[in-house]
Amino acid sequence: MKKIMIVDDSPTILSVMKKYLSNSGYQVETVVDSGTFFDGRAEAFHPDLLIIDINMPQYDGFYLLEHLKKKNLFPGTKIVMCSTKFFDHDISAAKDLGADDFLVKPFNDKQLIEKISSILG
Repeated sequence: MKKIMIVDDSPTILSVMKKYLSNSGYQVETVVDSGTFFDGRAEAFHPDLLIIDINMPQYDGFYLLEHLKKKNLFPGTKIVMCSTKFFDHDISAAKDLGADDFLVKPFNDKQLIEKISSILG
C-alpha cells in the first residue's frame, strides 16, 4: 500500500483529502502545523508521496520543499505542491525547487485521485 503524507494548515482540507485518498486504497497521515513537520513523524512514516500546501503559517510550502531537497530528505518520495493560487510563477517556482507536480484547490475527488495515481503509478 502506497503511503501519502499531507501537510496543510486547514483541518477541513486534510480531512477531505484523507477521506478521498484512504477510500482509494492509500495509507494517509496528515500534518496540520508546518512547524511540526520535522518532528520525526514524517521520517518514521516514510511516505511515497508528500502533498504540501504552499500557504501556511510558520513555514510555507516553498520553504519545506526547498529544505527537503537541499537536505536530500526522503529520496525517491514524490512531492506535489498544493494551493488555491494558480499563478504561473508559483507553479514554476515549485517545479524549479523540485516538486513533481502541482494541485490547484479546489479540486474534486476524481481530480485528486487521477493526479495522485498518475504520479505514483
